[in-house]
Amino acid sequence: MDLESATSNGKTDENHPEECKGWLFKKTHYTRRWKMSWFHLKDGKLIYGLNEESAEKVIDLAGARMEVHDGDGSYCWSITPKDGKRVYLLRAANAAEQRLWMTAILETQLMDGVTCTNACVLQ
Repeated sequence: MDLESATSNGKTDENHPEECKGWLFKKTHYTRRWKMSWFHLKDGKLIYGLNEESAEKVIDLAGARMEVHDGDGSYCWSITPKDGKRVYLLRAANAAEQRLWMTAILETQLMDGVTCTNACVLQ
């Protein structure tokens, strides 16, 4: 059974969350503005870029922490890699898409055998 991303640009197989891909907003590092980027979850990494062809920047998910930021209703969450040098702020278009991505990331971490404190955070 396929689950379709709320962006209708990407799909993930519920048994293979590492194949999740599609459009999300990412807060830029320098200007702190929201910018739409293409994301692809693959091999325990979240790969992103301006579009599918140029996606080459990588967020290593091994040991990374995720935290939901629901206070403003923006479907936003953060990913802090294990080294903790940078916090990535991501935003989905709606709650269903946010849940899809966060679940896929958490399942990828668990399948990789990474010790993950996020396992009970997503409800």
